[in-house]
Amino acid sequence: MTEVQRIADLLQRAYEGPSWHGPSVKEALEGVTPEIASRRMGSAHTIWELVHHIGAWADIPRRRILGEMFPITDDINFPPMPKPGTEAWQRSLDSLAENQRKILELMRELSDSRLNEPVMKDGPTIYVLLHGVVHHHIYHAGQIVLLKKAQPGQVN
Repeated sequence: MTEVQRIADLLQRAYEGPSWHGPSVKEALEGVTPEIASRRMGSAHTIWELVHHIGAWADIPRRRILGEMFPITDDINFPPMPKPGTEAWQRSLDSLAENQRKILELMRELSDSRLNEPVMKDGPTIYVLLHGVVHHHIYHAGQIVLLKKAQPGQVN
């Protein structure tokens, strides 16, 4: 396996499993309904907001690796929420899956020789950025698990 392939494997495990650390993003989202996803617990982001945010941070690094330079606005970091409902929730999950698919597709075309390249002037290397996506997935999967446990009447 090349180094890029190993990082892609880690990313896929963080998203879909099986993962060593605990639930993957998809495993953490199992059983989450639109009602659960949109319920706010104190000042924390909702599960739905986190789904959009995780998807954004699979797409932002992909775009940066492809050479796109743009500011990270609030709407890019935490994309706007749709009106809650079953179809909207499914579209959000599908968008997350699509962004995951697209970054993995890019990684299949990426050579190990590019890993030490910075993605932008004074920015992290592609290596650091891709590992960051893995860590980001894991961090937010943990948040989702905690938010699910805090839901009234939820058995986890």
